[in-house]
Amino acid sequence: MNTSPKDSRISDSSLFSNPRNQILFLILLSGFLFRVFVLGVLDGSNLSIVDETHYDEIAVHLTKTGNYGTDKEELISIRPPLYPYFLSKIYSIAGCPNYTAVRCCQIIISLATVLCVYGTARETGFLSRNSSLIAAGIFALYPSLVIQNFFILTETLFTFFLVLVLWTSLRFLRTGSLWAIAFCGILIALGSLTRSILWLSPIPLALFILFIPNKNPVFSWKRRTSAAFLLLLCAGLTMTPWILRNTNLQKTFTAIDCMSGRNLMMGNYENTPLYRAWDAISILPPNDWYTILKKDWSEKNTGSFDALSQGMKDREAGKYAKEFIKSHPTLTLQRTVMKSLCFWQLERSIPSGVQQGFWGLDRFSGTAGKILFLVTTVLVMFPFVLLFQCAIWGFFAVFSSKNIHAIALLLAVTLYFWVLHSIAFAHERYHLPLVPILILFAVYLFQNRQNALFHFQKSAYLIFPLFLSLLFIVFWGLEIYWSVKFI
Repeated sequence: MNTSPKDSRISDSSLFSNPRNQILFLILLSGFLFRVFVLGVLDGSNLSIVDETHYDEIAVHLTKTGNYGTDKEELISIRPPLYPYFLSKIYSIAGCPNYTAVRCCQIIISLATVLCVYGTARETGFLSRNSSLIAAGIFALYPSLVIQNFFILTETLFTFFLVLVLWTSLRFLRTGSLWAIAFCGILIALGSLTRSILWLSPIPLALFILFIPNKNPVFSWKRRTSAAFLLLLCAGLTMTPWILRNTNLQKTFTAIDCMSGRNLMMGNYENTPLYRAWDAISILPPNDWYTILKKDWSEKNTGSFDALSQGMKDREAGKYAKEFIKSHPTLTLQRTVMKSLCFWQLERSIPSGVQQGFWGLDRFSGTAGKILFLVTTVLVMFPFVLLFQCAIWGFFAVFSSKNIHAIALLLAVTLYFWVLHSIAFAHERYHLPLVPILILFAVYLFQNRQNALFHFQKSAYLIFPLFLSLLFIVFWGLEIYWSVKFI
């Protein structure tokens, strides 16, 4: 049967006729098989992480009663709502609880994020189509992110929203599309309702849009002002119902959850550890943050501290931390430097869980258990070390390109997370949503390796990446030493 020219054109433009689409399909297939393998190896019958049990408890209560709370407290604001709602919808369809169904849904979200990483890479303007495919491939097979699909935690969903935020904001910077910035505002709000650290980000992003230099006629002051207003409006309207609900419930302004003040205090009070500041949650009375806060409040106020709402307690914890920071500037500086390093610490949580026999892996004992631990350690830590080091050099190399607005945005997003966690407390889990940004810079280094070699021959361009590279190598070495000797 003969094919007309028109039919031939239709055939040539089909989805799989494009070699890049074929490669993208293979990337998705490889990512899917890797995730299914992990799902098959790990025993999902029990939850091994404390935060998992908290999210599950809220989701189960929400599924059974329709109220956002727990069996102990009917209405709460202790966690951002979107992930428990996500769990509850799955539970209502697949059974309550059904962890396998959740993990399968997270696999789908993660694979969708692979496509979003590809789209984001294309919007940067400094990566080619082939390099964008490499970026998508690295994300699809990055071990820590793949294994996160197995956990009943926010990482998978939050990373999806954050990558979409990057995609839409970069598209706005490239085209000036007000539709893109409107969707960006909505996506920021959805990300905030998944993990509260993002809820203040519309303000710095709006300022970024207003004041970053741009000679493109598309970006007139009128267009910039409209975009900044639209971003704040869409983000604000999406978050407002939950903010009003929380504020009414807690009897004090409460945006997304009741965690910001206590997190700030745990990272900034008398007994905060210099290393592993995030582990202040494990400190027992009378040295824990809650006992000290209660004692301090009772000395300054009348009435019962226990009668305060969770939001009020969180507000008081924030006040205590701010006073401690002001009165202990040197100690705060030391802790902040350490926390800033710990934000990029080695991805040790998964190997540590393997070592402790989490996720049913206690069935591997003796020599088999040791081999599994060593293999997991290498497969998880080595990709991070390689990616982070390449990202450092790629970031300083990319400045030789002309896409300053995309670079500035990616840097601003990275610093936003890095600074806030350095002020409160940092853990390697918190840098995982930024892995896509690391991938973009690392892939640029690979794409322009010849130019990069020439670029770094000048000592002025060499000093900063070399310093950062060596700094983290030393820190990671000390981290391994501390964990072997003391932990």
